[in-house]
Amino acid sequence: MTGSDSSICEQHGQGGAPMEARYDFGRNWSELAARFEEEHLDHACEDLRRLVGDLKGRTFLDIGCGSGLHSAAALRLGARKVLALDYDVDCVETANAVLSQFAPDGNWRVRRGDVLDKDSLPSETFDVVYSWGVLHHTGDMWAAIRNAAEFVAPGGRLAIAIYLKTPLCGFWTAEKRLYSSQRWLRPPVKALFVSAYMLARTLRHRDAFSFVRNYQERRGMEFLADVDDWLGGYPYQSASAAELEAVVESLSFRTKDRFNVKAGVGLFGTGCGEWCFERTHC
Repeated sequence: MTGSDSSICEQHGQGGAPMEARYDFGRNWSELAARFEEEHLDHACEDLRRLVGDLKGRTFLDIGCGSGLHSAAALRLGARKVLALDYDVDCVETANAVLSQFAPDGNWRVRRGDVLDKDSLPSETFDVVYSWGVLHHTGDMWAAIRNAAEFVAPGGRLAIAIYLKTPLCGFWTAEKRLYSSQRWLRPPVKALFVSAYMLARTLRHRDAFSFVRNYQERRGMEFLADVDDWLGGYPYQSASAAELEAVVESLSFRTKDRFNVKAGVGLFGTGCGEWCFERTHC
């Protein structure tokens, strides 16, 4: 069963963030998704399997589904039902198109939902709740994490990716707000960032151009789309591994797996740490 169900959400920024300062993730995802092919889905399946394990016969909730590619991957990996949610109406449209392309006969729905607005969220629980690189963009990351955790069924899994805290997070918060609110600044800021990154990569590794050329194979994303996503991702919050694990484990979860959780200085941004938590009891 396919289709969309656009729930009614208030037209405000989550956590008090003004709408004009919010980054338009949907625009970036819609442009990228138009070029998706089977290899993109293959990469998504590999990443999803590594993080959450076996999905055969499981129900799957994708909070902040973006392009919908990982919802399609969940179906490809055997999930029996998928619900994909996103705050951005463009992402809802894009996810519908991507799921229609890659899983036309799958049991899925896409709808608009705000993880901070419980009235827009489903009432049931799921075997796997997945939210990759999303909850730190809501304006209230810790409330978003707690809300997401409530949808995990007993014995189920919560798979999330959160920006790692670095000494330069304050700088990046200011940059992202400016990039998101002043569109005329985006081309020069993006050009400056890419130039500086390529120079640093050349000096340190001497592989800048091969890195960009092979970026999709390693990340399943296009380099410039990822740069735009990083520079504009506002609201923005981050956490240390210790902070995150303490909060989630206090909600009756145990840490099952963790990947890429060592933070750097943050000169060219910070990557996402990835966690798979397992609910220990109701």
